[in-house]
Amino acid sequence: MLRIRTFLILLFLTTFVIAQGYLPFPKGGTTIYVVKPGDTLSGITQKFFDNSLLWPRLWEINPYIDNPHLIYPGETIKLTDLPVVKFDPKTNIEELKNIVPPPPVFYYSWAQAEGFVTSGEWEHMGSIISSEPSKILLGTGDNVYLNVGSKFGVQPGDKFTVFRDSSPVLHPITGKLAGYKVAVAGIVEVQRILGKNQSYGIITESYREITRGAQVRPIEPFVKEVVMRKGKKHSQGFILESKSKTVLNGVGDVVYIDVGRDDHIVPGNSFSIFQYTRHAYDPDRNQSVTIPGVNIGKLVVLRVEENTATGVVVRSSRQIEPGNVVVLDI
Repeated sequence: MLRIRTFLILLFLTTFVIAQGYLPFPKGGTTIYVVKPGDTLSGITQKFFDNSLLWPRLWEINPYIDNPHLIYPGETIKLTDLPVVKFDPKTNIEELKNIVPPPPVFYYSWAQAEGFVTSGEWEHMGSIISSEPSKILLGTGDNVYLNVGSKFGVQPGDKFTVFRDSSPVLHPITGKLAGYKVAVAGIVEVQRILGKNQSYGIITESYREITRGAQVRPIEPFVKEVVMRKGKKHSQGFILESKSKTVLNGVGDVVYIDVGRDDHIVPGNSFSIFQYTRHAYDPDRNQSVTIPGVNIGKLVVLRVEENTATGVVVRSSRQIEPGNVVVLDI
C-alpha cells in the first residue's frame, strides 16, 4: 500500500512539474496546428512533444480554448509561445532573425450570438413550423420540423442559422430608421428529408429562446477571433442600440454602431467611445456653452455590415448608452 501511495504521489508531482514547465520546440518545426476530427490536447502534445502530459501547458498558451476537453475541427492551436530562434553552430551565437511579433488578437467566444443590424430585413430560406413533441419554447436538443426540403437541395447534415428579426432600430440622434436588428437564436442541423418542402432536424445550439415560426437560412461562419487593426482614416458615428436593448451598458456588452463597410470599417478595428457633447448655461456670460465629450470607453468591432457594425465593449469608465459618440482609433 505504501508503495502504491508513493507511486501515485510521484506520478502527480511529475505531471504537475511537466504541466507547469515550458513546452519544448515542437517536432517538425510546426508552430500552428489545425484541429482534426478526433483530436485531443493530450493527443496533440503526444504527437508534437512525445508526451501527452504536457496538455495543460498547451491549454495555458491557448487561453481562447474555453474547455480543454472540447476542441473542434478547424480550430487553430499554437504549439509554442516562444519566438523562433536560429542557432549558428560556427559562432555558437543565438540570433533573432527578423522576428516580427504577431498582431494582437481579440477573442470573443459568443461571437455567433452577437446579432447585428442590417439596412434591410435579412433574407430567410424557411422557418421552423413545429417540433416533436409539440411545444412553444425550444432549445438545444429539441427536434423540429422545417419547411425546407429537397426542392431547395437540402441534405441531411446541412446546418441552418436560426434567427428572428427584431423591431426596427431608430437612430438615437436623428430618430430615423437605422436598420433592422437580427437576433441570432441558434443552429439547427437537418437529420432527414421528408419531402420537397419539409425536413426534420435537431437544434444543436441555442443562444436564446426559440419558438415556432423562427426563420432559418444556410449557416455562415461566425468569426470568434479577430486580428486587431488600426483604422486607415478618420471615421465617427454613434451607438445605435445594444444587443440586450438595455439603456445602460458596460464591459462585455454587445452594441451596434452606425458606421460600417462603406466607411472602410473592418473586423478588428477599435473605437473610442465618448459621452455626447452637452450644453450648459454660463450665468456670467448669460449664454449656453458646449461641454465637450469625455472618453468613457472602447469597443472592438466583431462584424461589419454595409452601414453598421457590431462591437463588444472592452473598456468603460461609466455607463455606455445609445447616442454615445464612437471615433475610430487610427
